[in-house]
Amino acid sequence: MITLDDLLMIGLRFIFVLLLYFFLFHIIRIMYKESRLTAMGFKGYPVLVVVEDKSGSLKRGEKYIFRENITIGRGQHNDIVIRDRYVSNSHAVITSQGESWQLTDLGSTNGTYINNTKLTNTQSIKPGDKINIAGVTFKVGWENASRSSFPYRTGAAR
Repeated sequence: MITLDDLLMIGLRFIFVLLLYFFLFHIIRIMYKESRLTAMGFKGYPVLVVVEDKSGSLKRGEKYIFRENITIGRGQHNDIVIRDRYVSNSHAVITSQGESWQLTDLGSTNGTYINNTKLTNTQSIKPGDKINIAGVTFKVGWENASRSSFPYRTGAAR
């Protein structure tokens, strides 16, 4: 006869196995993405580098590693928080689309600019592009992970 304790143990084991598979899935996905970048000739990680910040909320030279989604805005829920009254609460987002990255303005009041052209719909971004949001200018680039002792930018805004 199966007791309640036995059912609880079986349930906990099942949840543990699911979490383990979920973790392994994400590790394999990250490895796959990195191998695609290496196959494309890129060695490192795509980053946003702060070139200029007139608001003073970000440091010049600060780097933000690209992930699946990077949200930019004034609200604390964003990955990159810009404390500037001309930045919307949820201003823009960078998303991964296969082997490229796309920048989308989220209906901000003052707009998002790529290479001094106002973004009107989703647009691909590539190394060398400059992104302007209010008084902040970012440059899209590549960070060589082997040159940095700590290649990932953690706690970007949180």
